[in-house]
Amino acid sequence: MDVINIETMKADNRKRLEEQAFEEGVLALSEKLELANSLLTTILEATHEFIIFGLDKELRYLSYNNKHKEVAKNQWGADIAIGTRILDIIDSREERENLKVFFDRVLAGEQFTSLEEYVGENGTVVIGKNHWSPIRNSDNEIIGIVCFIQDVTENKQFIKEMLDEKNSEDKNIESLTFLDQLTGVYNRKFYEKELARLDDSQYYPLSIIFVNINGIEKVNNQYGHAIGDILIRKAVQVLKQGCRGDDVVSRYDGDEFVILMPRTEGAKVERALERFKINMDEVKVKSIKVSVSFGFSTKYEETEKIEVVTKMAQRHLERQKEFDYIY
Repeated sequence: MDVINIETMKADNRKRLEEQAFEEGVLALSEKLELANSLLTTILEATHEFIIFGLDKELRYLSYNNKHKEVAKNQWGADIAIGTRILDIIDSREERENLKVFFDRVLAGEQFTSLEEYVGENGTVVIGKNHWSPIRNSDNEIIGIVCFIQDVTENKQFIKEMLDEKNSEDKNIESLTFLDQLTGVYNRKFYEKELARLDDSQYYPLSIIFVNINGIEKVNNQYGHAIGDILIRKAVQVLKQGCRGDDVVSRYDGDEFVILMPRTEGAKVERALERFKINMDEVKVKSIKVSVSFGFSTKYEETEKIEVVTKMAQRHLERQKEFDYIY
């Protein structure tokens, strides 16, 4: 005959109660998490005026609403998911570099706004006012990035005010969509618009100068991208200082830049290039001297096609790079 042990029964009962309490706690926590997740999803999708996404410190998606998912598909041709690294889905080097500058600013603790263009439904262009902010944990440590993008395409007055900053000394100018974020000069998009505007007889002779900062990839590999970026910025500063007020300096692609010089014929360009080269000799970072190649061509007559003049300048640059010292 089995003997019933009271102490054993009490222990078993306590264990069952503890297990039951644990299961109820897990269930209650799951319900709260589900509610919080549903609430977050509702907020993300209910704010129809905003495109929203959040990233962790490695720039992987933490969250996004359907409007951002549509933008990613339209603009980058990508089907994003939680955990996707945003820079991995962007093919354009210029766009990646510009966004990386924004991300670095936020991860450094900065809150700011920028004006950008996005591809919307049916290929339409959407003007977005981006609100950037860091995500912090309970210890106030930055753990990610959140971006709210407001569609201001129809707000003509707002866009006008933002674009007017181009002609002022306001420091917020760096956030506009037509500037290269690394160097502060114009980007290729703005260069193409200016080239079309200056292709007019009142600006002839119009000279186009292509500039290549040589050996940047080798510098990046040996010393790191930070040193390469400093070298690029210093070289571009020399270009800006050597240009007149009507000249347009733009980043064309990677380590290649382009200068538009209206009402400037070839002989004056050659003298300007000599000044550039002399001043470039003074540029160095960690004993690394900058090597720069130039190629140019000039449009004198309306009958000349600007595309042909541009290609001549680019071919001139390629020939010159073969003779110049590459670090």
